[in-house]
Amino acid sequence: MSFERSALSKKRLALRWDNVLPSGEESLDFQSALKEIRGTDPRPLIVLRECDLCRGRDDALLNKTMNNELVKLATQWFHMVKLDRRVIEKGHPYHALFDGDKPPHLFITDFDGSNILALPGNQSQKKTWSALTKILKLDYKKNPVTAVKEWRKILNKFDSIESQAKGVHEQLANAEKKYGRKSRQAKKLGAKLAKLDQERSRAFAREKKVMNLILRRAPKVKTALDYDSEAATEVKASSGSSLLERIRKKKADPDRPSDKAKEN
Repeated sequence: MSFERSALSKKRLALRWDNVLPSGEESLDFQSALKEIRGTDPRPLIVLRECDLCRGRDDALLNKTMNNELVKLATQWFHMVKLDRRVIEKGHPYHALFDGDKPPHLFITDFDGSNILALPGNQSQKKTWSALTKILKLDYKKNPVTAVKEWRKILNKFDSIESQAKGVHEQLANAEKKYGRKSRQAKKLGAKLAKLDQERSRAFAREKKVMNLILRRAPKVKTALDYDSEAATEVKASSGSSLLERIRKKKADPDRPSDKAKEN
C-alpha cells in the first residue's frame, strides 16, 4: 500500500537551494567567500558544488534507498547554497571553498565557518543526519532532533486533516446538489469543515512553535533608541557636534532665554 504526503506536507519537505553567483572575478579566501555566499542570512550553511552527473538533483544530500524525511526537515533550519560546478577550478572566485586535491561534494558549517563537516556526496543517510544535527546544535539553542521528530508528527496531522477535508468537500458538493445548500445535511457537513479548519489552525500554531529553535546568533532587532543613536553619530560626523548634545545643552542651560522671550 503506497502512501503519499499531502500538498501541505510536501511543501515542508521541499529543499530550498539558493543558487549564488560571484559578485566579481577576484579570487577570495575561504572566509571572504563564505561571507559573500552567506549574505545576511544568520543560519548555518549547507554548501553544495554541482557536478555534471548530479546537476539539478539532490543525490549528494539524499539517499534514494532510505527515508529522507528527517533530513529534509532538518535542512529547513539551514541556508542551502548551490554553487556552479566550475568552483573547483582555481580561477573561480569561490574556489577556496572547495580547494584541495579531493574537494568534498558538499560541506555543512556553522554560521562563521568555525566548524566544518565535509561530505563526499555518497555518504550514508546516517552520516548526513549526524552532520546536520551536530551543526544545528551549535547554532541553535533548542534540540533539533526532538524538534524534527515532533515536526514529522505534525505533518502526519496535516495529512489526516487534508484527507478528511477532501472527503467532506466531496460529500458537501453531493449534498448541496441533492438537498440544497441550506439543507440539514449540507449544514452538518459545513460544520465538519469548520472543525477541520480549527484543527488545521492549531496544527499551524504547533508547527510554528516547533520550528523556532532560536538562533544563538539571532540578529538584533533595532529599537528607536538605536536609530536615534545612529542618526546622532551621523550628525556629529558632519557638523562636529551631536544634534542630541546641542538639544540637551539647550535644555540644561537655565540662563538661556526661551524662544518666546526672544520674540518679546
